[in-house]
Amino acid sequence: MANVFSNLILDVEDIERSLAFYNQLLELPVRSQQSVDGHRLAYLTTGQTEILLLQQPRHEQPPDFDRSGGLVIKFSVRNLPEVAKALKTKAVTVLRELDMANIGERTFLVADPDGYAVLLSEPVETVH
Repeated sequence: MANVFSNLILDVEDIERSLAFYNQLLELPVRSQQSVDGHRLAYLTTGQTEILLLQQPRHEQPPDFDRSGGLVIKFSVRNLPEVAKALKTKAVTVLRELDMANIGERTFLVADPDGYAVLLSEPVETVH
C-alpha cells in the first residue's frame, strides 16, 4: 500500500474568518465550498495537498476546544520578509518573530484565527 499525505482537516470555529486567513492572506486557492447538514466545508489547495476547513454547527462545536495543541502547519513562501510585514499589518498573532537565518531557512511563526500554528519558511540562498 502506498502512503501519501493528501489531506489536512482543520476543525475551525468560523469558516469565513479562516478563509480570510488562508485564502486572502496566504493566497491558497479555494477549490470548492459546500454545506452539508449544517456543517460548512471549504477545500483549499496547496501543491498536491488539500486543506479542508470544517466548521461544525455551533451546538456541535466542543466547548473550550484547544486547537493549539502541538500541530504546526508549514508553508514554503517566497520573499518571507515581505510576507511577514504584510501579515503584521493585518494583526495576525505572531508566535515567533521573523528569524533571518544566514544558513538553512528563514522562518516566521504565526497563529491562524483558531490558534493553529502556521510556520512560514523560505530557504536561504547560499553563495558558493
